[in-house]
Amino acid sequence: MTNYKALKFNIKKMHILQVKKTPYNFNIKKETAFLTKNISFNIGHDIILTTSNIDSRKVKNQEYVSEIDTDFYNKISDGDIIEVLNDGTINILWEKKLTPNDITLFITNQCNANCIMCPQPPKKDEYSLLDMNMNILNNLKNEPITKIGITGGEPILKENDLLQLLKKSYELYPLAKIDILTNAKKLSNFTYAKNLAISNPNIKFCISFPSDNEDDFNKILKSNIYSDAIFAIQNLALLRQDIELRVVIVNQNYKRLLNISEFIYRNFPFVSHIAFMGMEVIGYAYDNYELIKVSPSEFSDNLLDAVRFLNQRQMNVSIYNLPYCLLDNRLWRFLRNSISSWKQNFETECNLCTKKNSCSGIFSTTQVKNYNLKSITS
Repeated sequence: MTNYKALKFNIKKMHILQVKKTPYNFNIKKETAFLTKNISFNIGHDIILTTSNIDSRKVKNQEYVSEIDTDFYNKISDGDIIEVLNDGTINILWEKKLTPNDITLFITNQCNANCIMCPQPPKKDEYSLLDMNMNILNNLKNEPITKIGITGGEPILKENDLLQLLKKSYELYPLAKIDILTNAKKLSNFTYAKNLAISNPNIKFCISFPSDNEDDFNKILKSNIYSDAIFAIQNLALLRQDIELRVVIVNQNYKRLLNISEFIYRNFPFVSHIAFMGMEVIGYAYDNYELIKVSPSEFSDNLLDAVRFLNQRQMNVSIYNLPYCLLDNRLWRFLRNSISSWKQNFETECNLCTKKNSCSGIFSTTQVKNYNLKSITS
């Protein structure tokens, strides 16, 4: 999510809006924002967004945001979904050109873990995000959405909200795949797991699984989740659910990557996908960096052993959030372009690289940039 702060505003409440560059909105069911360089006559729009200054005496009760950033005006496209707050902040929630088929719904800041590598530390919700997410789905109902990500915080904590969003997603997009990012603690309750499973048939549960042993697992998540996660995975398997296990590589687990692969194969051969992941160094990951840091040069051999073990047993395995040039070329075929487009970055060294188009690049959000990137030219 990208955000901008405007200089002047007259906003009475928070809005979720679809951006339009035409002055007319005849669909009374759709909330829209008219984006323009100069104030002009408009019909049916809820808010005016303009790069120019507005004399508030001339617009009376019209809600507006004026003197918006030129970068925002150039970046935004007709059809994008934005959030406009009453302090003048504008958050871009969905960019039609970048992700025409995907949308991510952020449903809570709360979490029942304190993972040492978490890029978004938990906090209390200032207000319910359910209405915001329902509005996003309604605004996108005519778009070709094929994938919906649901994240937080820990989205499973918001039981009623999550169930409503899953049902609404299926109503509007019956073929769209749903990825829920979770630590799965609450899914150790079979009834809750079942309620989620029957709310939408297209769910994939993407579960954090940082270690094969209880002690390391709970230390990395800083919560006693291991036993619950094991029961949750078993519950989801009984319910014939799609399960992905995610292993973020940190100093505390990189030497056991092969052990983790062996544990997954022997205990959870039914999972559909295993992803080994590079860190986004922000939030708790930045605060704990000296404790958790490990470079690709240190873990590359361990990762190769772990990935090779799973692949040889015909398990679906991938590597997320790591660029080609930092890993052994025997791992390249498992790399995925996985970083969200709005926070994907390439350095100068990447410009001549033959792998750039399929590379994940690096996180633009990361606060520690000690990469040794190099161009691959052959």
